[in-house]
Amino acid sequence: MLWVASAAPVQARQADPAPRLLKVATLELPTLDEGQWEQRRDQVLQMLETLQPDVIAVQRVMQAQGRNPACWLATRLRYSCDFVTADPPSQALRHGSAMLTRLPVSEDGVTLLHPPGQFSAAGMLRVKLQEELINIYVARLRPDPDEPEVRRHQSSDLMTWIGATAEGLPSLIAGDFSADTAELVRSAPGFQPARRNPGERVDPPSVAGSARGHGLDVLFQVKHFEGIGQQALKLPAADGAVPDKGALRLGVMATLRLQSPVPASAP
Repeated sequence: MLWVASAAPVQARQADPAPRLLKVATLELPTLDEGQWEQRRDQVLQMLETLQPDVIAVQRVMQAQGRNPACWLATRLRYSCDFVTADPPSQALRHGSAMLTRLPVSEDGVTLLHPPGQFSAAGMLRVKLQEELINIYVARLRPDPDEPEVRRHQSSDLMTWIGATAEGLPSLIAGDFSADTAELVRSAPGFQPARRNPGERVDPPSVAGSARGHGLDVLFQVKHFEGIGQQALKLPAADGAVPDKGALRLGVMATLRLQSPVPASAP
């Protein structure tokens, strides 16, 4: 009896499931010109190898003659790469976003947010974290013209698509958002930004210094996830720049905990 009593707590501890953590990055690569990308791409690769996000959403990707900087990274990280675009394969320069992951992918999808623009295609991956399926959506909600009515239309399209494809699974949105935080939360009911501190706002490099709104972030469903932490993704200052002021901020990475399902009430 004494032996059984002492073993029971050990068995209970062994039965406790390990926390299911998910690291999701949303960023924009320094590809304003080919020279900048050539100089910085090894630094980006080293940063991502160190952080090891489970999913990477790359905003504002431009694929020229089959060369895709996001998929270049994926190959070296040994991640899968899905290029999300509305442009036909015959187009020499294709605009879109990319979804990179080291998790198993069971399904993917693409939709076009209206009004259409260069980067108005949204994407979805259904990935497997341990034994749980999770939907990862990527969207760049920074329309042109950037007006409230246009933003509402695109947000409505995105939420309608999520409602039609989520199938009740835990879902999150990795994106770049030009709406302010209050408007963003209103437009995505049930979702919450991972970033809590307004002072940690990160703009994509292509609009740094001139952008407005919430910026790069990960929105997660509060009924399925708990926000654990967030950190800025940045490269060291270029040679000759002031270290603190010259760092190039590319995006953010959120660490989320997948909540355990609420057990059914006993009869």
